[in-house]
Amino acid sequence: MALEKSSVFARILRAQLVAGALGFAVLMLIGQADFAFALLYGLMLMVVNAWWLARRLEKTRGLGVEASQRSLFAGASLRFVALLAGLLLAHLIGLHLLAVASGMFIAQAVVFVTAALEFKKGEGLG
Repeated sequence: MALEKSSVFARILRAQLVAGALGFAVLMLIGQADFAFALLYGLMLMVVNAWWLARRLEKTRGLGVEASQRSLFAGASLRFVALLAGLLLAHLIGLHLLAVASGMFIAQAVVFVTAALEFKKGEGLG
């Protein structure tokens, strides 16, 4: 089974989307549409980044240790450049960068909490 289709990855993705939708809704209700869209943009940056990482991890199955390390390092480098490009795009289209960073933080916090709960149950993430 592909990693990006695993139940844990799907649970993380759903939780990230729910958290983003909740933050978006709250900001829209208080009349902060600019911040709401920026938060959603930051969250989606991290969701795409996580999906890209899951695909890269799946491609390392069956590779040797060194080949896996090279693949993961190349993937990390590409994701970093893509993240910088995403932040540059956010700046160029006029999104509030603190709100973008807040969306990114929310997405990562969801990953952390989900991982902590999975490890507490003794299942791990794999």
